[in-house]
Amino acid sequence: MKLLILDLDNTVRRPKSGAKFISTPDDQEIIPGSARAIAHYKSQGFLIVGATNQGGVAAGHKQLEDAIQEQYQTLRLCPEIWCIYFCPDYEGQFCWFCTLDPEEISTPIHLGWAANYQGSFRKPGAGMLNAAIENGLGSKNPEHQILFVGDRDEDKGAAEAANVNFLWASDWWESGAANL
Repeated sequence: MKLLILDLDNTVRRPKSGAKFISTPDDQEIIPGSARAIAHYKSQGFLIVGATNQGGVAAGHKQLEDAIQEQYQTLRLCPEIWCIYFCPDYEGQFCWFCTLDPEEISTPIHLGWAANYQGSFRKPGAGMLNAAIENGLGSKNPEHQILFVGDRDEDKGAAEAANVNFLWASDWWESGAANL
């Protein structure tokens, strides 16, 4: 079993407007290097999910519903991503699961099966990564290949906390381009 967990902002997507942060769900584009890398990992049989802090909700820069719609737009732009986990608060108490998969239900997971990760959802906590592993692979197993890709120290810290391999986004973009 293979699982690729991706940070999203500045790893997979960026604002089309050139602003520092995505301001509306449609103000995003897929970074070309990430599109190639995603295609490479998908061809290698990886299940691909996203894990993103969305502190703009807690800071009052966007509404929760806008953050939810932002994730759906990313899934439409990059259909190789099966689902996205996102944490909209600074304390890591809340996490949402968004998917376009008609077999699955988008839901706040902090109220259900992943409630035991409450308080650690926000990266550098391991909650979102552990939830992705549990939901995607069933459990951690030494035979599983699990990789988390990100662009910030918080991402690397989350990978260390979850005890999974980490790769910097810039290295990941290069690896995907080299393998296509």
